[in-house]
Amino acid sequence: GLCSTLQRAAQAEAGEFEWHDSTWAEVAVMKLPRLSGTRPTEDIMISFKGYNCTEQAGKGEFAAMENMTGERFPLLSPRRARGTVRTLEKANGLMAREKLFWVDGTAVFYGGEKIGEVADSEKQLISMGAYVLIFPDKKYYNTADGSFGEIENRVTVQAASWKQTYLTETEQDGEGQVYIQISSAGINEGFAKGDGVEISGCREDALNGIHVIQDIGEGWIKIIAAIEKDGSQEAALTIERKLPDMDFLTVAENRLWGCSSKNHEIYASKMGDFKNFYCFESLASDSYAATIANDGDFTGAITYLGYVLFFKENSVHKVYGSKPSNFQIVEGQLRGVEKGSSHSLQIVNEVLFYKANSGIMSFQGSMPYEVGAALGSGYEAAWAGTAENKYYISMKKDGISHLFVYDTAKGLWHREDSTEARYFAKGGNTLYYLDGNVIKTISGKDTDVIDWYAETTDFTYQTADSKFISRVSLRCEVESGATLEVWVDYDSRGAWRRLKSIGSGRKGMINVPLIPTRCDHFRLRFSGYGKCAIHDMTLFLATGSNERR
Repeated sequence: GLCSTLQRAAQAEAGEFEWHDSTWAEVAVMKLPRLSGTRPTEDIMISFKGYNCTEQAGKGEFAAMENMTGERFPLLSPRRARGTVRTLEKANGLMAREKLFWVDGTAVFYGGEKIGEVADSEKQLISMGAYVLIFPDKKYYNTADGSFGEIENRVTVQAASWKQTYLTETEQDGEGQVYIQISSAGINEGFAKGDGVEISGCREDALNGIHVIQDIGEGWIKIIAAIEKDGSQEAALTIERKLPDMDFLTVAENRLWGCSSKNHEIYASKMGDFKNFYCFESLASDSYAATIANDGDFTGAITYLGYVLFFKENSVHKVYGSKPSNFQIVEGQLRGVEKGSSHSLQIVNEVLFYKANSGIMSFQGSMPYEVGAALGSGYEAAWAGTAENKYYISMKKDGISHLFVYDTAKGLWHREDSTEARYFAKGGNTLYYLDGNVIKTISGKDTDVIDWYAETTDFTYQTADSKFISRVSLRCEVESGATLEVWVDYDSRGAWRRLKSIGSGRKGMINVPLIPTRCDHFRLRFSGYGKCAIHDMTLFLATGSNERR
């Protein structure tokens, strides 16, 4: 056998054994086993996709990431720096008009100047023409003339008289309509012709209730009513212009629309007049109100493609028509806006996005479909904004905030960080938001160092055999002052090993050697700080038996 032959060879070398040709022949005919080596495999990845924490994640997607962006897709790169505008004491609201509009505690500011006072609470800010409407305070600010005031108005007088009259003192109107003129000092203050008001406290019952002011002057108003005779009283009389309490508001066709979960009603203001919700004269410009019969609270409102949409969690109410006489409200059963996520409603390139109970929805007028499956489930309390074809959404999961970005053109999600962003507001090409009490911009010139990382999904290569990864080659660029590191974790042990640290000023192909480790699967993590980009990656690996030691 081979062992005895080798033993005799050793003896011959020591002079204890004499070789003959037959011995060499014996060695020559010995058959040694053929050892077949593993064939190395190259896996080239030239497209780095976005975030996907689900089990259905594919090649090029990342199970975890921080401060990444898809702006340089298919490259892998960190996000841009953000900007800081100013710090407030207690941020209660933010809006972008020609200038920034914000609420700091009880103070209201426009363009950095204080313009008024409100209650200390979070606001719903609505833009309508030159006006900014502030709810739930029911106040307004006119950006054109600088006026700030109350939308509602209430006047109580201690004595009043009323008489039948005409629209003018000398002639009737075209239909011979008789009007009632109510007179008292100060009764006209804060009202205007055309206001819908509620009168109470009058001993003439026909004058109590809702009326529209047909004419107004110093110390008097005229309304339409039917009374038997003129009269007066010394008791107090109250005239009030009021708004219904509304949960969510939007503007469409020069009307302010709102809804009330408590009253199960939808409202629209008089055309061109956000102060009046109780003008009912059978005119095309009238106010409008309708009762909604189905159960559930309203969860959000928005104007989309010219239609007013009022969402509930499992339905949407769409308003058709152009005037009160032909307004129709049609209900559709679908996945609506999640309760507490009304601020997630945003329109990006004619497509409506919002947070539903089951995830992020894309809606184009008929039925929604989910675009946020890659994020997983369990998120709530969403706020969103839009800029440059992107949908930014900040949500909470298990008490932790996450700021995600969906690139609607590329169909990719990226996670930025744990910023709890509120009150997104777009002014020109700039997207503002509140980070706590700080007004920030999504893109800016902050000098904070951005730490980032991206962790791949499991590499299994769909085989049960063990794998040996021997080398990773990266084509990357690392700018001055930045660093890129490569880490590996075998078989989900959570024991990350740093393979290589690439310093600043490097560009081109970088080889990352590894100590071969037999494993079932592995993950890679790229991390660093500063401006970096990975163009492509090549993995060199081989397979062995399914036995691991």
